[in-house]
Amino acid sequence: MLKAILNLILMSLPLCAFAQSTKAIPFPELTPPYFVDRYGSAKSSKNVSNFSFVHPKRGAIDVKGPFSVREFRHGDLRTVAVFKLPSLKLAGVKYYLNRSWTPEQIQAALSALGADWKPYDGNIGFKAWQLQDGTIAISILNSLEIQSAALVETIVNEVVAKDAARKAVPKF
Repeated sequence: MLKAILNLILMSLPLCAFAQSTKAIPFPELTPPYFVDRYGSAKSSKNVSNFSFVHPKRGAIDVKGPFSVREFRHGDLRTVAVFKLPSLKLAGVKYYLNRSWTPEQIQAALSALGADWKPYDGNIGFKAWQLQDGTIAISILNSLEIQSAALVETIVNEVVAKDAARKAVPKF
């Protein structure tokens, strides 16, 4: 009886390992090796002092870094992963195709990075989804940009600061 139980346990170990390996990694915990494993070595890599991210209502917003920007290519897909330095925590990732994304392609990309995406915002020009932790995804034409919750907060703070500066009354 004990031998049968031990055999059952040993036979189930590969299934447990497979289940753990297919478990989604939380978005901000994705590291450069994750992208290398998926797409091969980076086609380019550079450190920058700021990087432009998309705000759903305001368009491109420059965010101060420093960041490590790494570009990967696999077939028609171009991936630009942006990591905060020195921690190498993923700030955001932009996926590009040379054509508009289909709903199935968007769903596949979102599913790879989380299970519970909820519609967040959208209009004729863009669509946005959000995870419970605050991570957002924005689809515009041929791109899909995913931003960590920390980056979303930083972008909102930049928008608030720009609005305050625009409304400031100059000295006369």
